[in-house]
This record gives sequence, structure tokens and C-alpha cells, in this order.
Amino acid sequence: MRCFRCHRFVHGQDRWIRNIDLCVKCGEPGYIGEECDRSHKGINCKGDHPASSKNCPKYSEEQAILRYRAHNGGTFGQARTAVLVEGGRG
Repeated sequence: MRCFRCHRFVHGQDRWIRNIDLCVKCGEPGYIGEECDRSHKGINCKGDHPASSKNCPKYSEEQAILRYRAHNGGTFGQARTAVLVEGGRG
């Protein structure tokens, strides 16, 4: 799940805690969206892509956590630990 205001993973826009919107393409303050002509910068990994890219390594990581939780249950924290620390076995 990606917040569509700050573009970070883990919380949705209904649990948004920042005071400023960030551009999905460059990660800078102020929503610019389609009109942004700055260089892409993934807000979650600092990669050369917009925050919405499915090629982002953090996106893949979050998907693995969601799959683990769907298959094994538990909390997001437990699933995150299992995937990131324990390698997702179980």
C-alpha cells in the first residue's frame, strides 16, 4: 500500500502524517504530478524512477511482505520481520 500524498509505503492517505504533499515523480514538496519535468527520484529508495514505479525495489519488498502476510497471517510487523530478517521462510 502506497500513500498517494507522500508516496511512502505502509500507510495510506487516510493515515497520512505529513503536512505537505510530495510529487510522485521527483519526490519534492508540492504536488506537481504529470506536469513535473524534474528528474525522477523514487521517494522510497532514491532510485531513478517515480514513486509509482513497479520496478522499485521497495515496491517489490512491500509486495513480498503482503504475500507473506496473506499466506501466513499475523501482523504487518511480523510479516516484515519474516521477509526482511528471516528471508520469508515459513
